[in-house]
Amino acid sequence: MNQMPKDQLEAVILKFGDTTEVLHKAAIHHLRKSGKRTRAKLTFAAAQKFSSTIPLIHVAAAVELLHEASVVHDDIQDRTAHRRGQATVWKKFGSNTALLLGDHLIAAAFRCLAASNCNAVALPRLIQAMAAATSRATSGQLQQLCLTPRGHMLRDQYMTLAKHKTGALLALPLQFAAVLAATDAKTEQFAQQSGEQLGVAYQILNDLQPLQDPATLAAHEDIVDRVVTAPVVAIAEYGSNHDVFAQLVGQPNARHRAVRHCRDWVRQALARARSNAACTPTPISSVVEQFIHKYLADLTGEAEYTDGMPMPPRVASQLAQA
Repeated sequence: MNQMPKDQLEAVILKFGDTTEVLHKAAIHHLRKSGKRTRAKLTFAAAQKFSSTIPLIHVAAAVELLHEASVVHDDIQDRTAHRRGQATVWKKFGSNTALLLGDHLIAAAFRCLAASNCNAVALPRLIQAMAAATSRATSGQLQQLCLTPRGHMLRDQYMTLAKHKTGALLALPLQFAAVLAATDAKTEQFAQQSGEQLGVAYQILNDLQPLQDPATLAAHEDIVDRVVTAPVVAIAEYGSNHDVFAQLVGQPNARHRAVRHCRDWVRQALARARSNAACTPTPISSVVEQFIHKYLADLTGEAEYTDGMPMPPRVASQLAQA
């Protein structure tokens, strides 16, 4: 398996992500605190048969730059004040600077990919895959902003937005690995679909995190802003005319039922991820299984739900840092 050269990866991310112009301070502020580089690790692990290290570093860095752009933009819309132990870009430099930094990071991701020196057959496919993933992630974010907790197709709408918002960028490393392995378009599609279902499971678990502390749930930004998350969808499916956000905050039994539904949805998403991964080369399918085991497996069991702890602390910690 290719071992990710972290120092080299960070150097490439900084090279393309930094700018000597007016965004320099904001770029350095944001990029100096990296996450766990989950998407880069996925890229290296899934493309373990690809022996050209320098191109692979650039491909992995491009995925991370695109992810960083999404983080900067999401923080503006969610009004998130702190990330990775420091003030978010919009909080420190203002929303306009954060918006433009995110745009810059998207451009940087494509410049990084173009500079990867991948062969003339693979490079256009990589660029097309990343462009499509960018559009899907943008679409998913807007879908969530526009979603209301009403309607007969609410669960389907939520699953679609989760597949796009979170799944697009988790799927991209698997797609890249398929392209670098010179597979056909159908195999790349299976890789994409597997990654998207990992994203659905990942998003549902992320939505459950605020429920770990019912005492502070009412003040959580998702409740205050009335964001339609997985547990909100689960409660809304009962068809109650009552305020679903109030039920989530004030009714332990409703939270209990919502978490059980969400855990069922996680299991279903993981089954679909595995099914699609089975149609990809072994490195990709193995990485999917490893990802499930590391980040998501604790939620596939039937452990009894305790109000205030809807997911094991290990999972919550991993998700927060990924």
